[in-house]
Amino acid sequence: MKYLHILDVDGKRYGGSDLETAFNHYSNLNISPELKKSLKLRIFSENNFEISTNEMSEIVLASEYRIDELLKHPDFNPFKKELREQFPEQFENQPFKYKGVTYYLYHKGREYEIDKFIYNLTGFKKLLEEHIKANQPLKYFYKK
Repeated sequence: MKYLHILDVDGKRYGGSDLETAFNHYSNLNISPELKKSLKLRIFSENNFEISTNEMSEIVLASEYRIDELLKHPDFNPFKKELREQFPEQFENQPFKYKGVTYYLYHKGREYEIDKFIYNLTGFKKLLEEHIKANQPLKYFYKK
């Protein structure tokens, strides 16, 4: 199987995704068609590539918009009040502070798919923001 790894600012590898999964991550965001097409070409070219800070800025904005949508999703239980009362160790260990509100995520299990999407998206958004702050492109390394 063919994988893409992200090289972090500090030289650490971040995740490993097959090519289809890597592209799906971007295709689910409301980014410009030109950027989406460009990312698709780069991902499936089976070569190392970079994402510029300008492109990352657009992706960060689209990620915020997607998080806002997911927080309003009818299948998302944002506060998990009853679950936190019954199982505090399990459901209180991932507080997620966003725009002044604390939500609780639990990204394990099929019934928590929305939580999983939010969890993954916020982690990726944070990585992009770190690269933007350091004025460093996000580097992807192709590996068979």
